[in-house]
Amino acid sequence: MQPSWTGGDLRFSYCTEHDLPDIARMLAKESVCRWLCFGPNTDEATRSYFLPLIEEMQTAFQEGREPDHHVFTVRLEDTGDFVGQCALFPVDFSPGSFLIGYQLDDTYWKQGYGTLACTFLVYFAFIVLDGYRLNGDTVAGNTASRRVMERCGFVLEGIQRQYWCAGGEYHDRLIFGLLKSDLAPERLSELGETFTAA
Repeated sequence: MQPSWTGGDLRFSYCTEHDLPDIARMLAKESVCRWLCFGPNTDEATRSYFLPLIEEMQTAFQEGREPDHHVFTVRLEDTGDFVGQCALFPVDFSPGSFLIGYQLDDTYWKQGYGTLACTFLVYFAFIVLDGYRLNGDTVAGNTASRRVMERCGFVLEGIQRQYWCAGGEYHDRLIFGLLKSDLAPERLSELGETFTAA
């Protein structure tokens, strides 16, 4: 398994312990956590969540197998500056189906990086892992996250009313899905050309 991929002006690398301070700084921000059902986080909370995932991935690589989780750090290709993180989590009892996740530092909002990160997850799930389905969700008020998924081809599949508590208020959860079969062969080829192993 390759450790990193490039696409656009971003580099997507499997997360390591070295990345945790940057991730912790991002997830300590009120702005970043506004629509999340967790945070703002302490450094300890971020570390306790990510470290077991990092250790699982490292063990898998040492054993020569595919990790259960795919958690990536997103950085600018030319400077190495931290942009955010994104991930694929397996769906129980559905091999080849993954839940997507992404958070960007507020410094890099509204620059197309959210869409590029989501596009990378589509590429990785369908081209690298040969998965068949992606699942995404967001709080109803998070229009930016909704637009990211829609730009990447995700379809709104359902609404769970007052599912999440964020910022002391209850919010509807929007559920999105994308099947590999939804994408034309030309689109899959484009994805393969957009990202390259570094």
